[in-house]
Formats: sequence, structure tokens, C-alpha cells
Amino acid sequence: MDSSLKTLLSDGISLCNASASVSVLEKLFDEITLFNPVYKLVAAEGEALVTRHILDCLAPSSIMREYVKDGDKGADLGSGSGLPGLVLAAEFPSVHFTLVERMGRRAGFLRNTSALCSLTDNTTVLEKDLGEVKDVYDFVVFRAFRPLEDIIGDLVRITHSGSFVFIYKSSEENVEKEKKTASSSFECESRSYSVPHLDAKRTLLILKRK
Repeated sequence: MDSSLKTLLSDGISLCNASASVSVLEKLFDEITLFNPVYKLVAAEGEALVTRHILDCLAPSSIMREYVKDGDKGADLGSGSGLPGLVLAAEFPSVHFTLVERMGRRAGFLRNTSALCSLTDNTTVLEKDLGEVKDVYDFVVFRAFRPLEDIIGDLVRITHSGSFVFIYKSSEENVEKEKKTASSSFECESRSYSVPHLDAKRTLLILKRK
């Protein structure tokens, strides 16, 4: 990562009111950049990778902090490049994240990158499809994963009463529809937030298991 991108990242972390280490997220950036041509992890590089992905994942962490407690166990579904799982693991060192990824090469990438980022103490990579996950979590998070209507049964299965589900949304599009989809099993709310250096609307859909 060159100096201008590092400054952009550092400034973004501060504007997010976050405490994640710049050096850790810099390593994540470098690993994604290195393996992206082969693994097709994200459709972005350089400044776009910093703003549209790393800072985008970090931006709602201050909202999540209202719901997530030290010692909680969470799952990042379809973790892929570690976005948002590894970013959130850097921000919440006292929370354990299971990175659920069914593709072998990407699961390998997650294992190597979590080690390079010194995040193995609070991350585990689970190389399985969501339908094969058996554990129950205090919260679940996902970004650009499957449609909610396709996985709502699995979300009920891997959460307990009081668990939270955090869904990254680009805008209010489909939010009301997804609230209706989830309403039989979850209390639903949505919170808007902004991403530093990015002029785009973002919404965090929050589901609380009944």
C-alpha cells in the first residue's frame, strides 16, 4: 500500500470512530491486492478497494457496538475475501468470528490472511456451505451474500433468542421487503450510516431473533 492510500485508510478509520489497527487493515489490503487477480475476490483495487470495501465494512461498526458484547461469538457468511469478517475481527478483538466460506481456495486465503494479520486468536475459518453449519451464534453478519428469503430458515437455525443478524445494504432498496421476510422470527430495524470518502447511501439492516 502506498503512502497516499495508507493516509486515506488511516483517515477513514478515524472518521468511522473505529479503533482497528491501520497496519492490520493495510496487510489485508495487500493480501487482497496480491491474490485478487487469481481468486477474483473483489471487483476493485487501489482507492476503490480502500473506500468501497475496507472502509465500507468498517463504517457501521459503531452501530454494531451497541449490540455486540465482549466474548460474543459471531459468524460472517460467505466471507470470501474477509470482507467484512476480518475487518470486524480487527475492530472487535474480544469477539470471536467464524468465517464461513464454502470455496476451498478462498477458505485457504482466509486462513493465510488471518495469520498474516495476527487475527487467528479471534477468527476461525469454517470451510462449509451455510446449510452445513451446525453451531449457534450470538450474531451473524453478511455482505453481498444470498437473498434473505433464501436463507431465512438457516438464520433461524444458527441463532438463538436474542441473537442479532447484521446485513449490509447499499441503500433502502429491498429493506422493507426483507423486513417482511424476517418479521415472523425476528424484530427488524434499519440504521443508515455513511462511509468516509464515499458519496453513497448505506443501510445496516438489523434483525433480532425473537
